[in-house]
Amino acid sequence: PIRGGDVPPPSYDTFSMPDPPAEQKSSLSVPGRSNGTSNGTSNRFATFETGSDEEVRQSRVTFNDDRVNIEGIQYDDDRSQSVAHQFEMDDEHREQWDNKTQFYMGVVSYAVGLGNVWRFPYLCQKNGGGAFLIPYSIMMVLGGLPLFLIELGIGQRLRTGPVGVWNAIHPNLGGIGVSEAVVSYLVALYYNVIITWCLYYFFRSFTFDLPWASCPQINGTDVVECAKSSSPTSYFWNRNALQTSGSIGEVEGFNIHLLLSLIVAWVLIYLCVMKGIKSSGKVMYATATFPYLVTTIFFLRSVSLDGAMEGFSYMFHPDLKMLYDPNVWLDAATQIFYSMGLGFGGLIAFGSYNPLRNNCVRDVKILAFINLATSFYTAVVVFCVLGYMAHNNMHSCIKGDMMKMTEVYPELFPTYDDVRGRFSDDDWKDLMASAFVGKYEKMQNVSAMCDYHKIITEAAEGTGLAFVVFTEAIIKFPFPPIWSFLFFLMLISLGLGSMFGTLEGVITSLNDSHLIQLKKPVLTAILCGSACLIGLIFATNAGQYWVSLFDHFAGSYGLMCVAFMEVIAVIYVYGYERFVRDIEFMSGEKISQYWIFTWRFISPLIMFFLFVTSVISCFKKLPTYFTYDKETAKLKETEYPPWALWIALFMVILAISPLIIVFFIRKFKIIAAEPNIPAASKRLNTTQSTTYMLKSEQSFNRMTESSVSVMMTETANGPERTTQSSHSA
Repeated sequence: PIRGGDVPPPSYDTFSMPDPPAEQKSSLSVPGRSNGTSNGTSNRFATFETGSDEEVRQSRVTFNDDRVNIEGIQYDDDRSQSVAHQFEMDDEHREQWDNKTQFYMGVVSYAVGLGNVWRFPYLCQKNGGGAFLIPYSIMMVLGGLPLFLIELGIGQRLRTGPVGVWNAIHPNLGGIGVSEAVVSYLVALYYNVIITWCLYYFFRSFTFDLPWASCPQINGTDVVECAKSSSPTSYFWNRNALQTSGSIGEVEGFNIHLLLSLIVAWVLIYLCVMKGIKSSGKVMYATATFPYLVTTIFFLRSVSLDGAMEGFSYMFHPDLKMLYDPNVWLDAATQIFYSMGLGFGGLIAFGSYNPLRNNCVRDVKILAFINLATSFYTAVVVFCVLGYMAHNNMHSCIKGDMMKMTEVYPELFPTYDDVRGRFSDDDWKDLMASAFVGKYEKMQNVSAMCDYHKIITEAAEGTGLAFVVFTEAIIKFPFPPIWSFLFFLMLISLGLGSMFGTLEGVITSLNDSHLIQLKKPVLTAILCGSACLIGLIFATNAGQYWVSLFDHFAGSYGLMCVAFMEVIAVIYVYGYERFVRDIEFMSGEKISQYWIFTWRFISPLIMFFLFVTSVISCFKKLPTYFTYDKETAKLKETEYPPWALWIALFMVILAISPLIIVFFIRKFKIIAAEPNIPAASKRLNTTQSTTYMLKSEQSFNRMTESSVSVMMTETANGPERTTQSSHSA
């Protein structure tokens, strides 16, 4: 809305019309030709014809914060009455949340998913434990919160979804929506593989003895590779579930049970998305609260395990050297996008379902806190179990050292029991800390010098961290199969819920663009079928490494660019002053300088700086991933081969190129077709202000359908074109 004194009125010097009465204010004058009448006077109103694309005639558009009115429409049947077309932005035709709790549950159900349970602990472990919490918290405050309010706020104000909102702000920015769809598709490709792994573990839970509870045996002896691994759960993950090869290039054929699980996962998603499943309020309550219930049960069990507090301490013990690596900050920023659902467009749609007068600032603060607390809560459970695993592995390492002492000092310690009777684990740690100086110097050359920090780092690494850690915790519960069933059912529910929203965003973008004229079941089948075919690479023995490649490149860089352009579009094209007025009008409270400063400077600069430095670091040091070594049963850091980096570069270009392509196509009119640009935006040659007044694509479409266009008027005495000037709101 334009309020008196806020914005100087634009001037039009192309037409004239009578001045409106003094009592009528806030009106927009639309240029047009007056009609001559039989008495020599002229009609005040233009003649309108449905569907006409000819020049727009004289009329009046009145508007306020809630509606747009088009008055003074006279049709060809010479009806003299004027017709008021009101476009309610906040009416019964616009879907809305039943209540505030349902909105919170909906956002939590959408945003809290596998990213919190699977991705955050994995990144925390990968990037120095507690050190990762520092950039994560900073990125939440300086990047996540501002962008969160932008997406919820712009959706709530313009009352439209993620497809039309960027075109409504400016047609040249339509590539943002296309990039969001491409990133969503790329993320869906590998995100569904996590669901595939969950399905496999879920099916293997239907047994009295879980297959990962103990090492397989040959002739009554544990398999050597399993005995060397950090735990039976780690061995099962790498050798049974994934049948992991030695590197990303060693495909070694398909893993049959994962291939079948992948197909089942895509069929489930297709059947659900094809029917347009929409979560009701009750379903949202269940999907939002059930994960917290299961996680709390795991928390209560994990904190009581031996060594849990040591793992908890490790989580908050930062390796500050990691903070110099820009990839750590990029991972932190990307995880903010994943855990809060930023950059995918879903939050814009959620915001559009809120009432116009809703305090979205308060909503953002509450939901951001819930997200941050959920990620930390899940990480605490993971690191408590990691501490338990490291405690056991440390004990095994010390036991091996003590066995060696019976060989080095047989006269002092004939048996292992003699050594154990003399030294406790803490005593042995003191000996290793002193490098066995003194009475037991011979041990310097044979001791493994067990390092707890190294052991807890190697306890579980890579994309399978959560699977190894949680399955380790499950076998410590009474009757483990029940808890395994519940846990993986929870992960499948979280994953499917996120996949529905992610894939629905791609389908909606294609449908609304009108580029593809296919029915939804057919379009959904094409998308799911193509994704399943591309995803076959994830069902090979090198599948785990391909997931790491997609996770590092497909989402991270693309999401960063999309988020950067969202800030630019809203703050610098739509206008930060206008957006601030919107937020203050909707929330009923004054916006602090924190929001303005982060929107205008901090957030875009951080995202731009991280993107550039991350790209530079890739050239200075090749990106790495973890490979499984069968000989040592450990994971080791390995550089990506050059051909894999070319694939990564292609994915990044594919994600960000629509931003540039759409801009040039529309700026220089390279292609005549302009899908998904509101009709009124083209017909009225609207500026940012007039687009803003008319609110959204819904208004534009309904204006077109309600005969806003006007045909050439033929009067009895012949048409007369007048010299034109105007008054405009």
